[in-house]
Amino acid sequence: MSVVARLLGALLLYAVLAAPAQAQEYQARFENQCCYLTLESGEVVSQFFEYTNTGTQFWSNADVFLGTSNPQNRASPFAHPSWMSNFRAARVSPQAVAPGQRGRFDFQILAPSVATPTTYREVFEVVREQVAWVAGSGVYLDYTVLPSLPPSVGFKSVEPTTNRAGTLTATVDATDNRGILRVDFSVGGKTFTVNSPQADGRTFTLSVPADQVPAGTHTLIARAIDHVGNFATATAGVTLTLADRDGDGVLEDTDCNDFAPLVKPGATEIPGNGLDEDCNGTDALPTVAASFQNQWLASTKTTKVTTLKVRGAPVNARVELRCAGRGCPFSVRRFNAKGGTLDLRRQYFRKAKLRVGATLEIRVLVPGFNGKVARFTMRKRRAPLTAYLCLAPGATKPTRTCA
Repeated sequence: MSVVARLLGALLLYAVLAAPAQAQEYQARFENQCCYLTLESGEVVSQFFEYTNTGTQFWSNADVFLGTSNPQNRASPFAHPSWMSNFRAARVSPQAVAPGQRGRFDFQILAPSVATPTTYREVFEVVREQVAWVAGSGVYLDYTVLPSLPPSVGFKSVEPTTNRAGTLTATVDATDNRGILRVDFSVGGKTFTVNSPQADGRTFTLSVPADQVPAGTHTLIARAIDHVGNFATATAGVTLTLADRDGDGVLEDTDCNDFAPLVKPGATEIPGNGLDEDCNGTDALPTVAASFQNQWLASTKTTKVTTLKVRGAPVNARVELRCAGRGCPFSVRRFNAKGGTLDLRRQYFRKAKLRVGATLEIRVLVPGFNGKVARFTMRKRRAPLTAYLCLAPGATKPTRTCA
């Protein structure tokens, strides 16, 4: 027998023995898949196949892929840019699939452009690149692809005027040859998305609190969008009127709290309660809770203090005594009150004879409060001219009222 004949015989024997061995090494059992679909040209969807590795070799995602078949390595019209090529859809996952374990191929498809409804059967098999196609892995998915056409949309009902204390509602009829993905309603610079139709599959209803839209007259735009981004619009005019939710007679554009009837411009301000009742932008500070008791003995030239007390002075309140003019025993005295009643005559003015025109001022100050001030101006043969004043925090001169 010649050398050539012996070589041919060896190759033939190898081929006969290798085919069954390779088939045993690379086998699969189909487990699951998704999905048979109706698509619109240009639509992208996710798909998958699952298999159990019933062969004797590990599957590695470095070289085990989902390939097109019928015929093998066929260029698929559904190839997506994420594919490795137009005939390799996905790598196996996880990274390594041992015999007896399950592997999965996840991939996306891009529906081709068609002019009329067209049915496709896409066939796939698992392949170890440059080695073997995996026996038992042949599968297919059936698709119906529709032409890419824009949807249609129109208003069925819309409230032309809505108070902002109520609900803004509108209803549209939206249809598409494939189906409506969503309807976006835009009004007054706001957009509201409705994803689900009513039971008829084509009626989409907007229902939102009207105060989410600015007051005024607006164009309401309904934009129906299909699964590939085609859209159609419809418009309607709507007017949102100002609300008076608390019924206090003041509309929301003027009322600083339209949910509280006691809060409105001109309302009585309650100092220190954390509320801005009169809508001036701040809560009025409380005034130090202290009062003054005073009695005097006046002559032609001088006035003597017979009673001068501060009652109800808070503990640690800062007390300032300011005296200006002839007869004053000092210009300024400052001390912290221990609380209760302060007898200022006994401590500071028991012997004082204040001349006509002299002024005595008592300030009782507490941080975060409007200070209380009493000012006495001495007069001839009459009790001093008395003024009760206010000193705002940080101010240096008392005023008749504190803002």
